[in-house]
Amino acid sequence: MVTTLLTPAENRFLQLSQPALQLPDLTRVMPLLREHPTVKMTSDFLTRSARDLLTDQRIEWLVQGSRVWKLLARLPYAINTSVHRTDWTHCALCHKPVRYEYHVVLRTDGQEIVVGSECVKKFMSDEMQYLMTITTEDNFHAVAQYDDLTAHYPQVPEILWDQAALPHLPQPQHGRQRWVRRGTRTTVDDYLKRRHRQLPQAALTPYLTEYTQLTELDRKAAQALVQKQAQQGKVAKQRAEREAAAAWKKAETQESAAVQELRAAKPYGNYLTTVAELIVQHLPLTDFKARLAKIDQPRSLKKLVNSYQLGVMATEFDRRGKIVASRLQIVPRYLVADLNRDVCFRAKQRQRDWYDDLFNVTIGFALTPEERRAQLQHLRDPWEGHQVPRQVFTDCETLRDKLTAGESLSPSWPVELTRAFTERLAVQPQQGWVPARKNHVTPSQLRHLTIDQPDFTAVRTTYRRLYALPAEDDAVTVSALHQYYLRQRDQEAKRQDATQALLRQLLE
Repeated sequence: MVTTLLTPAENRFLQLSQPALQLPDLTRVMPLLREHPTVKMTSDFLTRSARDLLTDQRIEWLVQGSRVWKLLARLPYAINTSVHRTDWTHCALCHKPVRYEYHVVLRTDGQEIVVGSECVKKFMSDEMQYLMTITTEDNFHAVAQYDDLTAHYPQVPEILWDQAALPHLPQPQHGRQRWVRRGTRTTVDDYLKRRHRQLPQAALTPYLTEYTQLTELDRKAAQALVQKQAQQGKVAKQRAEREAAAAWKKAETQESAAVQELRAAKPYGNYLTTVAELIVQHLPLTDFKARLAKIDQPRSLKKLVNSYQLGVMATEFDRRGKIVASRLQIVPRYLVADLNRDVCFRAKQRQRDWYDDLFNVTIGFALTPEERRAQLQHLRDPWEGHQVPRQVFTDCETLRDKLTAGESLSPSWPVELTRAFTERLAVQPQQGWVPARKNHVTPSQLRHLTIDQPDFTAVRTTYRRLYALPAEDDAVTVSALHQYYLRQRDQEAKRQDATQALLRQLLE
């Protein structure tokens, strides 16, 4: 048996209701409905997507359409006085001649149509059918009175017709809700069945007051439910985190001796460090793979991860700021975790270094305008420089002079950049400007420090001005600089052999 998806009457009803509904899916199939009055499952003009939409949503469309029409207050219905069917008006939906004409109007734009009683019962809402019955049997002016009533008391339709109203009301309060609905219905019935010019305020007030209280209880219950769900979500998240942590811990304790040895091996750490340094540069994927191909991969890692997988992880870090590699289950989880830790650490350090460099070029170093512009241009090139508006670099050209004159940072700057500059400005001396000191230093940077520095005292002064390392690292770095200059002096005086011989004797 062929299933009819839309009869001509249903089709016309949707076409007439569509301006008020504005449903994207209905709008998409509307040209098809206008062209074909009857739509069947086997209709050859139906595309698969249109058939699926009509199958899944036509009932909901008809229900929503029933709510956008109302009886016309000034002329809710009329009876044709002729006994000849040829003189009767045709129903706008089924196109049959109807003697009892119900005049309905679209709520949004006031479009009027004539509908027969059977189509009113079939297509229109319970509210309209209720008014149709009262208007026909009791009071021709019921619709006008109902419009006046709902204009003053807009909660009345919700009480009478919305079966889903107060969805979170606690079970013990449902009896009160039924009492409100019954009392409101009785009051409205009495008001509409006879011609009244005064609203039933006194009779309605107890029910509306009670409904207001129930609405507040429903709101609080809904709020409590949201909080409960949030708490449950939090507990579930904490449980998942604990389970994940326990799983990682269990996996770590079950690692074989070979894996532990691999992770402790220097080639493994060096390779991940090199790859991490490459990932934090946020290179295009083709450039990343080209640079990756030049890195010697230890033989022990070649079976664990390849360039495609590393490219996926680099892309994931670009998009999410971390590496999980859930798609790459074949890659050992410990390798993913180690690489993610290195990448996140180096990305954070790289960002801090870039803030330090921008602050120093802008404020910390005494530069000429030309030197400052040149170095600012250099800071635009890396990925970090692309994350801030170009106006920032323009502001930085004159920011030192503005701050000296007592002005503040531009409010249009990104929040993170403003915070970085504020932290560095907070440790500036009362007079003058000093560079922001970096929290780490590389051998190449130390070698650069020694250029044109005559002795250890001079290079230490410069080092203290530019760097503030953790205590242990600072002690090692200062000691290394001191020994560098001592050896330089020994080599210049050609006494390094004698110095080393005496040192060995002292250490015995």
